Amino acid sequence: MSDRARELEAAAASIDAASLEVARKGIVTGCQELIYWLELLSRRLEKVPPEKEHKFARAFSLIMLGHLPTRPETCPFCVQYGQSRSCRGCGYAATHGRCDSDQSSFSLFIEAFSELGRVIYQDTGGLNCHPDDARLRLEHCIRSSRLLAADMMEDIDSSSAERLMERKARYLGQMIDLLPKELFGPEIMESWRRVHEMLRNYW
Repeated sequence: MSDRARELEAAAASIDAASLEVARKGIVTGCQELIYWLELLSRRLEKVPPEKEHKFARAFSLIMLGHLPTRPETCPFCVQYGQSRSCRGCGYAATHGRCDSDQSSFSLFIEAFSELGRVIYQDTGGLNCHPDDARLRLEHCIRSSRLLAADMMEDIDSSSAERLMERKARYLGQMIDLLPKELFGPEIMESWRRVHEMLRNYW
């Protein structure tokens, strides 16, 4: 085991069962809400005309991003140590920097994550591919996202804090990969790469 792995293991070992359960419930709630929206979007896609597919792709992408586990209530460290805003004793702060520090792992990730949402919201130039290809891509993204969200809920049902953080980081990466980035302009691809780069140090 590397020194870094030992540091992360020690950090996660400090999380108590109550904090872990609160974070787990927060993640599950987000997954459940996302699945609800994905099922709704799946039904609506059938009736979306080609000229509205770009707008639909933006809506799907923003809904997905908005339901991913990036909030404090989905982090066992924030639940346990963040109530007083002092973060005293927080193992994540010790290994990744305090989340409110500009250069911490979380701050760099959430900045890139927010920027990705911004460029998707502002991408109003129309589809970057044929409408038929766009529809197939959207169908795949919606279907795959729904499966990943369901798997996430099942996987974290009885996981440790370390396993939860590992699984959450992987889930974030998998879901971001399912954004229909091929349908948008080149700025989205650049932002997507930046998020993935910052996600490497998320846990």
